[in-house]
Amino acid sequence: MSQILPKKNLKQLFSNWAAGYEIYAPQQLEKFAHFMPTNGSELLYIDEQHNTRFPPKALFLPQSETLMKYTRFGAAQETIPESKPRIVFGIRPCDAKAVDLLNLMFLTEKDSDPYYQARRKKTALIGIGCNIPCPSCFCTTVESGPFGRQGMDALLTDLEDIYLVRTLSQTGKTLFAEYPEATEAQEAEAKAVQQRSLKLIDPAFETKGLKAKLDSNFENALWQKFADSCLGCGICTFLCPTCFCFDIADEAQRKERVRNWDTCMFRTYSLEASQHNPRPTRRERTRQRVMHKFSYWLDHVNKIGCTGCGRCVRYCPVGLDIRAMLREFNQLEAEVANG
Repeated sequence: MSQILPKKNLKQLFSNWAAGYEIYAPQQLEKFAHFMPTNGSELLYIDEQHNTRFPPKALFLPQSETLMKYTRFGAAQETIPESKPRIVFGIRPCDAKAVDLLNLMFLTEKDSDPYYQARRKKTALIGIGCNIPCPSCFCTTVESGPFGRQGMDALLTDLEDIYLVRTLSQTGKTLFAEYPEATEAQEAEAKAVQQRSLKLIDPAFETKGLKAKLDSNFENALWQKFADSCLGCGICTFLCPTCFCFDIADEAQRKERVRNWDTCMFRTYSLEASQHNPRPTRRERTRQRVMHKFSYWLDHVNKIGCTGCGRCVRYCPVGLDIRAMLREFNQLEAEVANG
């Protein structure tokens, strides 16, 4: 059974949570929404059609973080983050699923990243479904949806003056324990909203057999066609909720070892000390980005490494659209089969 959270009670709810949690929620910064700390007094920016520009992965894998500090002759000291429990409020289903996918990389039984682990295990995810998905979203194509529940502790459905709350974990139940159960009419209204939302998202491309098609066209000229338009700016990967490439450097003057986001779209990412580069041009780097999402993730964890958030489509300065790229590969295979 779901519960009801009146929107007018949201500020008080945040105030109650703030006693035991750090709270992050979308707030407007210039023209865009970003996840930032809040105690409920700030105006939240939860636009029906637009997700935050930067994904919440930075709350778990910061753009730059210190891994350890050291002295010239002393022992190194790891800087594992310590904080009180956190709530991320207003995360969209595509981004919550992305956190679940990052868990497969950073929280494995064999080896876990202690920095990621310290943040993830103390964080509850409270999601809000997408009543009106953005035109660039394609979550349903990659086994998700505008009201997907994967990775969340609770999922909210916006019903104008109220949120219908579906708790999905014991943490979620605790956070919303004081709120009343929804009526059958409210449950029916939420279901109708969710069904309408699904109808607004068209299939973007065919995923069945896509990995095999990409693998068999590793040297296809289409990669050069796409690369010719690419600027190599890396915005598609920096704004991607599942991209996690990083570089580690020792900052000698600060006496710190730091981890910074990096991207396979940069020439220097794959540059070896010998100066050999296995991905010397944008052709190879464009191919790597697509193959990683739709082939190599499947090799490693049997999951597509894309949640269909659409950020790479929305913010690419030259309008490269990964959906159109993959449709071209599907069409190429069809033409070969029919020829």
